Amino acid sequence: MKNILKSILGISLATSLALSTSTASADGFYIGAGAYKSSIDTNLFSDDDIVPAGFLGYQALDIGVLMLSAELGYYDLGNYSKNGNTVEGSAVTLAGVAYLPIGPFFELYAKAGLASINSETYTSGSKGDFDGLDLFSGVGFAFDIFDTVDIYAEYLRFDTDVDSELIGTGVRLDF
Repeated sequence: MKNILKSILGISLATSLALSTSTASADGFYIGAGAYKSSIDTNLFSDDDIVPAGFLGYQALDIGVLMLSAELGYYDLGNYSKNGNTVEGSAVTLAGVAYLPIGPFFELYAKAGLASINSETYTSGSKGDFDGLDLFSGVGFAFDIFDTVDIYAEYLRFDTDVDSELIGTGVRLDF
């Protein structure tokens, strides 16, 4: 038991020392936009569409080996039509984003949060609205061109009644 307590104390002390000597900072606000290939899969059909997206974020923490942000976004989930059936959707999101810098120019990241989904379906002359709050998640990487301009690519998945996946690329500007 003494060895376990000593180990925990040692790890806590080392972590506290490392965090206190590192330069923890927040970079501030950023904005981004991109083009995505949206894919859906329903019990009626599967289809793809090219759609826009945009987001505004705030980087709350940067300790060099980890960066944490909060992000508000808008994602068009596409407009699909096949055999007289139509599906349209969009999402407003609130997410947490964790970045892991890989060298001076690359970052890997993961995001997860809530999506307010608005979708409409038209099947056999009847209309259905599916509005609600669902989970979404994604992963991506960014390439830092200048200190304030990043090119990113990401994959997002929206956990809705209509399975929606986005894969896209875009630009992020830091302020």
